[in-house]
Amino acid sequence: MVAAAACLFILGQLFAHAAPGGADDKEQNLIARIAHETNPGKKAKLQLRLAKLKLAEADHAYRSRNFEGGKAILKQYLDEVRNSWATLQGTGSAIRKHLGALKALEISLRENDRFLEDLRHRVPYPESDFVKEVEKESSEVHSQVLDAIFPEGYTPKRKRKPSPPESLGPVIAAPAKS
Repeated sequence: MVAAAACLFILGQLFAHAAPGGADDKEQNLIARIAHETNPGKKAKLQLRLAKLKLAEADHAYRSRNFEGGKAILKQYLDEVRNSWATLQGTGSAIRKHLGALKALEISLRENDRFLEDLRHRVPYPESDFVKEVEKESSEVHSQVLDAIFPEGYTPKRKRKPSPPESLGPVIAAPAKS
C-alpha cells in the first residue's frame, strides 16, 4: 500500500513538472521572482519564460477567436522580450559574462519567430498584419542578440586540415606502362 502511494506521488510530481504552465511558470510567481532577482543572466532567463508564457496565452486567445485579447497579450510578449534584452544590455561590457543567457535568448527568439510565423498563417488576414509587426520587431531584437554573440570582425576558429609532412618532398606519379 505504501509502495503504491509512493509510486502515485512520484508520477504526480512528474506530470506536474511536465505540464505546460506548471507551478513554476505561473505568471504571478514569475513576476515576483523577476522582481527579486539580482543576477542579470538569471533575470533575463526568467523574463524569457514569462515571454514564452505570454506567447502561449496569445495563441490560446487567437484560437478562441479573441483577437483583441490576442493583440494585447502579444504586446505584453513583445515587452517581455525587450525587457529581457534590455536586462542583458544593462550589464554593459560584462555582457560576455552572461553568454548562457544570451544563448538562451537567441534560441528562444528563434523558436518564437517560427511560432509567430505559424500564428500569422493561422489567424484571419486582417489580424495577421499585427502578428507580422510583432514578428518583425521580435526578429529585430533577435538580430541585435546575434550581433552581441558574434560581434563584427568575429571569425570562428576552424580546425586546419593537417598538411603533409615536408620531409617526404613532392609526390611524383610513376609513368603508366603501355
